[in-house]
Formats: sequence, structure tokens, C-alpha cells
Amino acid sequence: MNTAGRPPAKFVAPPPDEPASSSPRCAPWRAALAFAFAAIATLTLSDVRAFEPGTPEPQCIFSEGKTACGYACRISDHQLRCAQTPQGVCSVGSGIVACWDPPPLVKSVLGRRAPRPTCVTSYGQTACGYDCIANYDQVQCAQTPFGACKANEGKVACWDPPAAVLASSRWSTPPASCETGFGKVGCGYNCIADHGVVRCSETPDGTCRSERGTVYCWDPPFESTAPAFNAASELACIQAGGDRSCGYRCLAIPGQGRCGSSRTDSCHVKDQKIVCLGNEGT
Repeated sequence: MNTAGRPPAKFVAPPPDEPASSSPRCAPWRAALAFAFAAIATLTLSDVRAFEPGTPEPQCIFSEGKTACGYACRISDHQLRCAQTPQGVCSVGSGIVACWDPPPLVKSVLGRRAPRPTCVTSYGQTACGYDCIANYDQVQCAQTPFGACKANEGKVACWDPPAAVLASSRWSTPPASCETGFGKVGCGYNCIADHGVVRCSETPDGTCRSERGTVYCWDPPFESTAPAFNAASELACIQAGGDRSCGYRCLAIPGQGRCGSSRTDSCHVKDQKIVCLGNEGT
């Protein structure tokens, strides 16, 4: 790896409420190993800046013999974590230290114009993204700036345009909206609530109609207009424990972060564990 001309690694001191460990009892070899791993991680992350002028420098933080490197790093409750992309965000609250990175498609579509994601923490749960909402014992966020979230009668739903729509329309992608009715929430485009159902089209060019006692929605086939894209480009990632999880509607609780495996999944907490299931009945 060629590192000539790179600025030195930027090491950031932890916040004053939880100082980094400086105990003399720490074995010298452990300290040296921690610095070596930090240097490797920082140089790897610095490769991003070589291709993206103006990108903030990655940083490394140390505490109690632990090291974390990346962006927007945070330390709290003996935990330290960093986002892995410059567009990521980290949150501390209710014993949760969570870092979330938006789908790569957000960066490829919006570049540096992408708005900064935020996080919401409630009832011992943290979600990060856009248009975040907390209602009763649920928290959720959209994964892209074009997504939408809505709560109704104790139910929370978030939705984002499919990657095919974003890849095709890019910056001009219309924002999604949500409709509520009959104790249900529906999000997407051209939403209609009637006859006891709430339905929306998946694309801006789709249509919905209410007739014959129900609501019908139709969308043109994605392959007719969408350019090729990597399916993994619409996956967000979260880390709040030992493992990093990528997928949809990511959620964090103390020591655990998890994302759904499909666009229809919604994550919630059951028996102190995160469960992600399809929300077709919302």
C-alpha cells in the first residue's frame, strides 16, 4: 500500500466523562499491538480520502485496552465504536453505543449533498437514518433521504424507494409519502386508504385506484427503465455489539444490533432480543 504524501493518522482523545485507560499495568506488548492495529485501520480508511477530496479524516480512539477506528467515533459505558464511512453516524443513549452507515446507493446518488442521518433512542432502542420516528415502544427510520415514516395507533412503518428507482431517477427521485387509515399504515407513492385497506405503488410512475370494494396498485416493471446496480448498494449497516449487521430497518439495543433481510422486514424487540419480520400486515 503506497502511503506517501498521506497526512499522519488522526488520533482523537475520548470524551472527558470516560478517559482512556492509561494504567501502567497494561502489558507493553498489548499497547504496541493496539497501536499497530490502529495504524493499519487508519491507513485503510485513509484510502477513501485519496479518491474523495474533502472527505473528513478517519480517526482512532482508545479506551481500556480497546481500539476503534472510523468516523464519528463515540465512547460510553466501556464501549467504543465508529462508523465505517464518512456518511455514517454514531449515537449514545440508554446504555447503547450504536454506529450506522447509510446504504452505498445514497452516496452514489447524492454524493456530498446527502443530508446527515440522525438517530432516535426510546424505550431502550436506537434506530438511525432519515425521517426517524418514535411511537409507543417502537423506533424506526427510513434508510434514504427519499424515504418516509409514519405512526398510527401504535404501529410504525418506514419505507424507501427501491434501489432501481433511485438508480434511475437519482437526485430527482420524488420523496415517498405515507397514508394511514383503519389502524394501518402504508408508505410509497400514490397511496390510497379505502375499503379497509391502505396501499401504495412502489414507483413514482405507478398508480393506485379504489374500485370494486378494494384498492388496486400497479407499477411498470423495473427492468424497463432501471439501470444495472449492485443489490448490496441498498443495504444499511449497524453495529452496537460485537458483530456488524447489514440489511433493512436496522435496530440497536444494549450490546446488540440487527437489520432485516428484506425490504418488507420491520425490526422490534421481543424478550430482550431484536426480531426482524415481514410487515405486510401493517
